[in-house]
Formats: sequence, C-alpha cells, structure tokens
Amino acid sequence: MPDEAKAKTSGVRMRRIARTIAAWRLESGQDQLDVAKAVGWSNAKQSRIETAKLPITPADVMTLALHFSRPPEERDALFRDAQTAHSPRWLEQISADAFAADVREYVALESEASSVRIFKIDVVPGLFQTEGYARAISKLGSAPDDEQYEERVQARIRRQARLTDDSPLAVRCVLTEAVLRIQVGGRETWLGQLRRIAELMELPNVDIRLLKSERGAYYAMGYPFSILGFDDNEPDIGYIELLYAGVYLEQKAEVQPYVEAFDELWASAEEPDVSRELLMEIIGAAG
Repeated sequence: MPDEAKAKTSGVRMRRIARTIAAWRLESGQDQLDVAKAVGWSNAKQSRIETAKLPITPADVMTLALHFSRPPEERDALFRDAQTAHSPRWLEQISADAFAADVREYVALESEASSVRIFKIDVVPGLFQTEGYARAISKLGSAPDDEQYEERVQARIRRQARLTDDSPLAVRCVLTEAVLRIQVGGRETWLGQLRRIAELMELPNVDIRLLKSERGAYYAMGYPFSILGFDDNEPDIGYIELLYAGVYLEQKAEVQPYVEAFDELWASAEEPDVSRELLMEIIGAAG
C-alpha cells in the first residue's frame, strides 16, 4: 500500500515529530521540493510528513536527520519517538527540569486546536492566567532555575493570543467556585486574576461557567482535565496534567468518558449570567 494511502489522523507524538522535521528544514534554508529530491521521495510526501498527515516511520526520521546533519542525540531521540508513535496510549513521563518542555508541547497542540473544553477544580487554567498569577503558581513545588521559571510563566502568557487571533480558539470552561476563592499570590494578584476572568467572559468565543460550592458533590469530582478539538475530522485529544507528567488520551474509547463527564459538568454549572454574578459578588466582597 502506498504511503499516502496509509495517511490517517495524527497523534500527539506524530504532531511533534512533524513540527521538528519542519523546523529542521526551515533552519537549513531548503524548501520542501529541495528536500524531497535529495532524499528520494515526492514533494507531496514531504508536505504530508511536515503537517502530520502522513505517519512518519523511524527510517524516514533517520533519512531526514542525516540529510539535515542533525546531532546524534537529537536524531536518536526523534527516532525513538517515531518507533513508539503509534502505540495506543501515551504516558509521557517528564522530570521536574523538563516540565517547561511539556508545557510547550501542550501549547503547540493548543495552537493547532479549534476548540478546547476545560474543567478545573482548584486553579485558574493557564489560558486565562495573568502574569502575576502565573508567576505565583510557577514558584510552587520544587523551584526551577531562573530560565525554566521564566519559560513556564511566558508559556502561559503566550497561549492567550489564541483567544483573540484571526481564528480564535473556542473555549468552554467549567470552574468550581473554589478556583475563584483561593487567594493565589496574595490579595492583589488574586483580585487581578478575578478581574481578568470577568474580562474573558465578555469574549464571544469564551464561555466560562461556575459550579457553586453550595451544590455539593458534582460529577468527575477531583479529576480536572482538558479536551482539545480539531478541524478536518481530526479526533479529540484528552489531556490530564499530573505533577510532573502529562497524560495524553488519543483513543476514542479513552477520550469519550471525559467528553461525557464534561457534558455532565456543563449541564450542572450555572448559566453565564449567574456565573458572572457570582464572580462579581466575590470581587465586590473582597474590594
């Protein structure tokens, strides 16, 4: 079967491999046709590799890495990724030092997505965080060095461009009331964050709804998650952020329970007007 006939929707690792290959080519100054001719395949194949529309084999990775004269450690790391890119489940274990790299990977996926559904129980989503709030969150736990610390903060801030760009990300978000009441970073930082959420509620592509504490127990209690949606019939990707690991759910059977959980949470949350009322009430009481 020709390579083009095998093309299917891409997973998390395949997307990352594709971005890396494209970056290698851009750094080399070559266009796709130059590369295709040099390595002996069609321009169409090179294009599909770089857009993750064609599954790239370990042999293809090695061919391109040698063509671009990439360092052995970089070449071998991508080769290993290609070897396991089609496994049905991916749990990417990352160290504390590499946590910023995981943030970048999620941001890259988010930049490709057309929509996202978010459920948070105790922290404002990175997509909504003010710089002060992001800095306060980044200081928690094992303190990274200065470079990593700043990278984590700026990664959160850069994400917010998707909310107002030419093709804005459609966001549906359910937050528990606890998210609003935990005073992260001190009173002024906390209030600044609440005001930022109020501003975001006015965007036509952002729908933020709150679960009041007085409602008691709720569906999926204790299990925050995100679901990224894509155009062109690409399947949803679920994401669960652990302390030092990102769990990506790519199989429909794994993602579907989270889709159903979000629908339940969405139905239980307050309507936009009531959600905004509660937010302004909290801001007013603190003022």
